[in-house]
Order: sequence, then structure tokens, then C-alpha cells
Amino acid sequence: MGRELQKKKNKSSIPRVKHKPKSKRINVRSNAIVAANWDQSLTLSQNYLHLGLTSKLKARSGGIERLASVAGTPNASRLPNDPLSVISRMPTTINPTEARIERDPTTGTVLRIVHTSSKSINPLNDPLNDVSASESEEVKQNSTGHEQRGIIQELEMHSKMEARKRPRQQSAREEEWIASLLQKYGTNFSAMVRDRKLNPYQQNEGDIRRRIERWKTRHG
Repeated sequence: MGRELQKKKNKSSIPRVKHKPKSKRINVRSNAIVAANWDQSLTLSQNYLHLGLTSKLKARSGGIERLASVAGTPNASRLPNDPLSVISRMPTTINPTEARIERDPTTGTVLRIVHTSSKSINPLNDPLNDVSASESEEVKQNSTGHEQRGIIQELEMHSKMEARKRPRQQSAREEEWIASLLQKYGTNFSAMVRDRKLNPYQQNEGDIRRRIERWKTRHG
């Protein structure tokens, strides 16, 4: 039975659907600055590292050369620590810190807590704690210098630029429709609303008035 069905498939006039293999080439079109500095010979993670960006907040899954393992150091083959890597589990130990508490001499309420150490306080080892305040040291070490900082500055300037608001333009068909209404009824907007032939979508009087005012502004 199976062989008979296979013969029918081979004789069928319906062509077989051939799926094209998925291309591994990344086409960057969302941002012109990133597209201009994108290297197609590198992977996505390598390009983001070269540009000083990060593709995701979780640990890297590939695209970076792994360190060779050394005898006696089982963790040497792991990837270098990513300052933006989010650890899914809570830390088991919290590093102790010192601080000075200032209280109100009369009520005894806490006014403020002054940390004596110059290092930023991060008891939960939050990777975004230091990065949000200033660039981490590892990001600075991975930086390629002026080229990397330059693209970041360009992206920051591009994000601050406000998009120009373009007013709505009437289409040629809409202008033709408004001209036919004015030619038949003049300024009688109530008659325009009741006309089922020229106003099939039953635009109300206020909408037609605004469209005509915009048309008169353009055509004088």
C-alpha cells in the first residue's frame, strides 16, 4: 500500500515545495549608524562587543572565543565575566560593609547613612548597579578606543534628535472629492452631510468643515 502511494506522489503534477536554507547573514537595517559600522565577517556578539553594545542582559551563548582550560583551574574554560550578565539565582553570601549612621540628637531618628568606603555599595552583586552609574571597568577594557566611543556618542546624539512632525497631507482623491462638494453646495455643509452620493461614508458636518478649511489653506 505504501509503495502505491509513493508512486502516486512521484506522478503528481503538484511541484514539491523546496525550502531555501536560512541565511546566517545578519542584515542590520533598523539603525543606519550600526549598519555602517557592522562587520559581516563577525558574529552578532562579536559585533556588539566591537561597537560597545550588548545584545542581551543574560550571559553570552556564543560568538566569543573560550579560554583554554589549565590544569588545577576548572573554571578557566568559562567565558569572561560579563558586567551586564544577569545571574538567575540569589547570592548565598553577602559581603559585609561599613557605614556611619547619623541620628537626630533629640528624637534619635536616622537622618542619613554615610558609607565610608569609596567603592559603590552593591550587597546583592547586582550587575546593573555599577553600569547604571558609570561604565564598568570591563566595558572600558573591552573598548576599542575612539572608534567604539564614537559610535556610542553618535547613537546618543541620534536618540536625542526629535523627529520632524509632518502635517497630514490630503490625497489627490480627497482634494477632488472636496472640490466636487464645494462646486455643488458651496458653503452649505448640512446639504453636504445629507448627500448620500457624494458623501457615501456619511462624514459629519465638523469633519467636512475641517477638511474644506485645510483644502482652502493649501489652494488659497
